[in-house]
Amino acid sequence: MLRTRPLTTQRMYGMGFIVIVLMIILGIHSCFVFINWLPKLWRWDAVLVMAVYHVFFLNLLASFYQCIMTDPGVVPPNWGFYMGDETKRRRYCKMCNVWKPDRTHHCSICNRCILNMDHHCPWINNCVGFYNRKFFIQLLVYVYLSLLIVVIFTIPDLWGRIMRFIHDYSDIKNKTLEWIFFILLSGAFLMSALLLGTLTNFIKFHMKLVFENYTTIENLEREEGAQSKFDIGRRRNWEQVFGANPKFWWLPMHTQASRPIGDGVRWRVHYTRIIDEDEELPHE
Repeated sequence: MLRTRPLTTQRMYGMGFIVIVLMIILGIHSCFVFINWLPKLWRWDAVLVMAVYHVFFLNLLASFYQCIMTDPGVVPPNWGFYMGDETKRRRYCKMCNVWKPDRTHHCSICNRCILNMDHHCPWINNCVGFYNRKFFIQLLVYVYLSLLIVVIFTIPDLWGRIMRFIHDYSDIKNKTLEWIFFILLSGAFLMSALLLGTLTNFIKFHMKLVFENYTTIENLEREEGAQSKFDIGRRRNWEQVFGANPKFWWLPMHTQASRPIGDGVRWRVHYTRIIDEDEELPHE
């Protein structure tokens, strides 16, 4: 069931990480917009760069909010107590007193079971699970695209400021303010470049997991070269996270057309015959 996660006292203790993330995001954003491009408005190139950048930046903020506030998925009440297939009820959580569906794990930080748990992320103060994994991937992508624009379009401005310091330093009227702007812009550029380098492999890793229908937890337990039993094809694996309609894959919001396919409890598998873990295959 899709729902908003309440802000309990326990969750409020973890909001410090979110404040740090917001400070970094808004610091880089302010330097790029107000120091680099605001003095250049309303030139056509400045308008174009700011328009494209803010499309990504606003989606970044929206997906960040959704990551924090969307409940990743809770086990439905009384699930498993009335099922005929006993093999489906073998995993029981003694902490939550519930039967755990496939791919459900208990998070010790959230102190509850999470549907299709990928991992607990302190930077969003929430678990990444069935209902907010889409927003987590979107957050990574929008952060990456925003930082890419910052890095690319800050280089010319920084180079111009360096050349002014070298050749026209005596003509600069307010040298102190110019140095402050240069230091702030350089700091934002270096932080953006560092984050870009860090996020590159991180995004590739999580995209690979989505296409192969693995979670981070399952990936830690997989044997080398093993295929997930939940792998039903790259397109359908993707739709289980992003929804069936490609027009809404970019949208950091759940609608009927853009919500994940499924319920996080029952999962399609690629096996034509499911073999019990304790059952041995007949010898040929």
